[in-house]
Amino acid sequence: MAKGADSKGKTVAAAAKLFRQQGYHGTALQDILAAGGSPRGSLYFHFPKGKEEIGQTALTLAGEAVRQGIAQAAAASETAEIFLLRIVRSMASDLEKSDYREGCPIATTALETAAQSDVLGTVTRTAFQKWELEIKRGLFRFGIPAGDADLIATMVLSLGVSGAQERTRTFTAVKPLAPEASASTNSATWARAG
Repeated sequence: MAKGADSKGKTVAAAAKLFRQQGYHGTALQDILAAGGSPRGSLYFHFPKGKEEIGQTALTLAGEAVRQGIAQAAAASETAEIFLLRIVRSMASDLEKSDYREGCPIATTALETAAQSDVLGTVTRTAFQKWELEIKRGLFRFGIPAGDADLIATMVLSLGVSGAQERTRTFTAVKPLAPEASASTNSATWARAG
């Protein structure tokens, strides 16, 4: 990897991590530079539009990583119920590994910026839409009808993923994820029973 690309990658990775921990507004450019180990000049070389451009890049990559994780969970699962459990367990694992410091890679920034920045609002909406679509694809794979898959995917993201992550970070324990995991798998079972 070229030195410039390495510097850009470190900056983006540092920003994504800090946004998960502190939010967009709680993260200063100096924080990103310090965490990424990049000189100030490289920041403006790679991101001439500043923090918003860094945010756009970091959130796009973080959103895509989650989408890929959802797709992998579907591919590795034998049933819709196991698929939904894998999504919740993956979230729980990420939270535990960060000692409950890193929340959803998109939600905090979405809540802070969607009404203030068209660029970041678009990136965060797109990420959520892609996640929901990937959950629907996974559910279709297991024979869940389209209408039910739409409802379950929306419920999993809106009620399960977002709410569970907020509660889990607040309580610093994965226990709040248990009801969401159960509700998600029960929804898939209900849809299959039709």
